[in-house]
Amino acid sequence: MANPQIENGFTRIANVLLEALIKAEMSGHCFRLTLLILRKTYGFNKREDTISLTQMAKISGMSKSRCSQIINILEDIKIVTVSEYCNGLTKKYRFNKDYEVWKTVSENCYHNINITKEIFSPTSNEVRLSELLFFLIRHRYPNFKQPNLQKWASHIDKMLRLDKRPVDEVEKVITWCQADSFWQANILSTQKLREKYDQLYLKAGKLTNQTRYF
Repeated sequence: MANPQIENGFTRIANVLLEALIKAEMSGHCFRLTLLILRKTYGFNKREDTISLTQMAKISGMSKSRCSQIINILEDIKIVTVSEYCNGLTKKYRFNKDYEVWKTVSENCYHNINITKEIFSPTSNEVRLSELLFFLIRHRYPNFKQPNLQKWASHIDKMLRLDKRPVDEVEKVITWCQADSFWQANILSTQKLREKYDQLYLKAGKLTNQTRYF
């Protein structure tokens, strides 16, 4: 039976920051890496620390590429700051305790927006692929409005469940279309992604002996 004791170590964090994190609207993956950075910094009485993607992946259970995507999202929404260290060979991560600048939905916003009931888990493929598309768009257009990820996930769900699109294929199509000079300006939602999927798939892949390759 687990029996944790503070004598074995603890992370000192202000209650107001915990309350801000509770109110922050972000995915489960984002929350997990935020806690990881808090653990590796505040947990050792440090303001920032170098943390490798390999270490992040081992602790979080996510892939290194997924950790990299999530870190970029956290930096974009100003919950984490990233700085280069040792001539750019490694990176240092710091939790941004100025929660007033976080680009998340605050308690005061709830009276002004319609909250869609959460149907898809933050760790689901539907939300993960929606976040990927959003991240790639926001990377080019920093002022791109935060979408309702549950609504975006519903279109991904239809692609996977009704259209029978494989998850890894959808991920590759998303990545390709956001790197293409024409399609990146035309695919700005998962709804549009679904509408144009066949065209994107054919453009992204090569048709050889009835097998498409990316």
